[in-house]
Order: sequence, then C-alpha cells, then structure tokens
Amino acid sequence: MNITRHPEDSVSWIDLGTPDMETTTAFYTALFGWIVAPPDPNGYRLCTLRGQLVAALGPAEDPGAPYWTINVTVSDIQTTATRFTSLGAQIIVGPTQVGMLGHAAVALDPVGAPISLWQPGTHTGMQLTHEPGTFAGISLLTDHPEHAAAFYRPALHWSSDPEHTEFRLPDNSTAATSPPPGRPTAQRSLWLVSFASNRPDADAEQARQLGATSVRQDSNGDVVLRDPTGALFGLTQHIR
Repeated sequence: MNITRHPEDSVSWIDLGTPDMETTTAFYTALFGWIVAPPDPNGYRLCTLRGQLVAALGPAEDPGAPYWTINVTVSDIQTTATRFTSLGAQIIVGPTQVGMLGHAAVALDPVGAPISLWQPGTHTGMQLTHEPGTFAGISLLTDHPEHAAAFYRPALHWSSDPEHTEFRLPDNSTAATSPPPGRPTAQRSLWLVSFASNRPDADAEQARQLGATSVRQDSNGDVVLRDPTGALFGLTQHIR
C-alpha cells in the first residue's frame, strides 16, 4: 500500500537502533529485500523497497537489547509532549528540530515502553506499508495493559476494548496487547513491530537461517523472532 499521508496520532515511521550495523543491514536486506542507503552524518540509514521509504537503521543509543521504535505523527509536538508528561510518561528527549525534516521527541510511556513523537516537515514517514517486507502493525508487550490503556486514551486518542487487550488507532488499525516474552527485565514493556509476510513460516525459517532466533508462534500463524543482534520483530499475514 502506497502512503502519501499518515493520520495524526498514528504510526508513521519505524527505526531500529542497532549495536552492529553491518550485521543488521545484511539481515534485513536478505530477508526483506531492502536497499539500505549510506549513513548520514549521524549514522542514520534510510531503508527503501522498490524505491519507497519503509524504515531506517541507526546506531544504538540505549544499553541492553536493541529494539524497533515506533514514531507517531502529531500536529503539535510540544503540546503532545506536555500532555504525555502530565499523564505519567517520561520525556527522554524533548522536542527537537531535525533540520527541515520535522521535529522529534522520545518518551517512555507509564508502563515503560519507548515511543517517539514526530511532527512532520519534509519527512512524512513510510511510503509503503502492508506489503511483504514492510510495516504491517504494532502490538504492546506489557504486563500492565490496563495502565497502558488509561494512558493512550487521553494521550493519543486511542480507544481500547473493555478488557484492554486491543487498541484502535485513528487510522483504524488495531494494536493487540500481550505479555512480554522471556524472563522479567527492568525494561519489561515494549512495542513490537510486525512486518507483512505472505508466508510467515517460510520467512521465519529464512530468518533463522540468516541468524535470527524464534520467540513464539501465535495461534493465528503470526511469528515473533529476535534478529541476529537481539531486536524483537514479528511476521504477520494479518493487516492490523
């Protein structure tokens, strides 16, 4: 699906901070067919598929396992960051201008999941989604879905079902919640990014041959893996 505009308060961009750019680039290039551009002065590399922007890779800035970050488009990043703070989120990087591209901010939500805000300038986000090898949706890995729902309803106008097991975003996509995999850690909550696949089982096997490790397979056929540097990601046939 070609995208020209992302609705406000929806996911518009994804990027991965990696401790090993060479390994990460080789993995996603082989698995999804991405073309990874040379780095900008900050080491940030744009990824394209068929000439359309799909993601970015950059140097890891946080200790511990790397992770895919979701970036949510907002119209007024300062107002949104202030609202985040008032609702219990922690602003890690305050609103910052990124040249002509836009303004960015980084936060930890009240359950500890990293999330970034993006006020677009010339960069509006992903240009291709919901096709094999591109963004297909998010889910929140947390032990505290009720706490998360209480935050995201007023913070980004996301609704949730009565059991707090699923969010609905303004672009009509949905985001499920589930317990995090593995042993409890200090960074327990995380947004999981899933990529579209016509054959999750076969693509998961290819990912394992490229150095990924399996985490779980859901009853609907979705697969969760860790890439060779430890970053979680999903493969799904289901458009969320």
